[in-house]
Amino acid sequence: MNAILNALAHHARQTPEKLAFFGHDAQQNPHSLTYQQLAEQVDRVAEQLRRLAPQCIALRAENSLDWVVVDLAAMQAGIAIVPVPTFFSDTQTQHTLLASGADLLIGDWPGQGDEIEELSHLSVRRNPFAVHAERLAGTSKITFTSGSTGAPKGVCLSNTNLTNVTTALAAKMDAHHKTHLVLLPLSTLLENITGIYVPLLAGVTSTIFCGPHVGLTGSSQFDATALASALARYQPASLVLTPALLMALIHIIQAQPALAEPLRFVAVGGARVAPELMQTAHQLSIPAYEGYGLSECASVVCLNTPHAFRPGSCGQVLEHVEIRVDKSGELLVRGNIALGYLGEPFQQTWLPTGDLAAIDTDGFVHLMGRKKNQIITSYGRNISPEWIESQAQIFLPGSTLIVTGDAEASLTAVTTRQPSLEEKIAQLNATLPDYARIGRLIVVNDLRQRPDWFTDNGRPKRQHIEAWVKQLAPVTPQPNIEIRTLANAESNR
Repeated sequence: MNAILNALAHHARQTPEKLAFFGHDAQQNPHSLTYQQLAEQVDRVAEQLRRLAPQCIALRAENSLDWVVVDLAAMQAGIAIVPVPTFFSDTQTQHTLLASGADLLIGDWPGQGDEIEELSHLSVRRNPFAVHAERLAGTSKITFTSGSTGAPKGVCLSNTNLTNVTTALAAKMDAHHKTHLVLLPLSTLLENITGIYVPLLAGVTSTIFCGPHVGLTGSSQFDATALASALARYQPASLVLTPALLMALIHIIQAQPALAEPLRFVAVGGARVAPELMQTAHQLSIPAYEGYGLSECASVVCLNTPHAFRPGSCGQVLEHVEIRVDKSGELLVRGNIALGYLGEPFQQTWLPTGDLAAIDTDGFVHLMGRKKNQIITSYGRNISPEWIESQAQIFLPGSTLIVTGDAEASLTAVTTRQPSLEEKIAQLNATLPDYARIGRLIVVNDLRQRPDWFTDNGRPKRQHIEAWVKQLAPVTPQPNIEIRTLANAESNR
């Protein structure tokens, strides 16, 4: 039994009546589980899973306490589990099933065979199209991530991977705050760990409702009113947010400052965070701390904390891993590396992350952008588009803006029509060095309706967009497209 399950058993013995999880069941009814009730349900469902004897489970469902029970029961039964995001496209979902060889489907799987029974309020089906897949020995969890091409890659994680990062995070975060509110989908590895495993290890209460109840539907549809209501009602001490959700939280706290009072730790990750955004959060008494991680290392690698915080960085390395930067500027990680991708075991000791970074004298890691996305202008300047795009969120919060300009004299921003756009880009340019300023705007009214420009996870297909920008004739009118040259942008020399 691993440290996570040991902690559950310990708390069930020592504090059996203490609330472990509170929120919704799979039918979105109010539900709660004490540590004793949780341990009993996990034991019962683990036994059911052993009887069904699957090779691999695919769990696809909205956030709920039943999701938690099935996840922990699979861990206890020693059966590999694949959490499938509900926002995955049909193509991605089918790829996930084929690649993993999942033969037991739990949760929301309409049209995927007949229901054979129910586990913890979630329907169970045999996968009629299951195929044999080469899962790596020792695989406990397979997490699929959408790359720049949109084809998900299955990362095989062991129980050791999961317990190592959970233990390190619990120690780093001093994770004994009273309550954690889950906002991100539990199918997201980061929230799976911070919303279930870390609270279990610390013996605290985690609050888990379906996404719409707390303001998040799918991967990016957001309802500020629902989130504000959830914060007021449940008064969480800790949250895990993406930068876009942090921006939303800032707007909520600006309108209702008292909602920040219960917060003690707000972890922010998943994308680069503009330092000004973190500064604004702290000015509003939001205890936001940026971190960094990747699925290939079982999530978190670095994290800022109240005791070790440096604005503009993603924190210091956690105790269970080592890091260094190679000659090209790429960040490498050693320790707690995943078993590999499905059918492709990792052989290297140091894992290349694909991220450009610098480590300062105090060990704080500063991210510079993705190595493969780097733009080199015709003047030889190396520029990370993510850096400019994260800065743009300060002036154009929630907007889609994609920076291009490889081998060009100036940078181009592709975005949508919005009020005072040129004025806001001018404000952005004023914060950037001359070589990184936007020199041209391309306004595409149907930007987000162009499926060939984005992965199903919402990431821009940069090479495709860059090629489109290069072939776009500046004087040829096209429907839904407007080109503006910014006269005040400095030369990018």
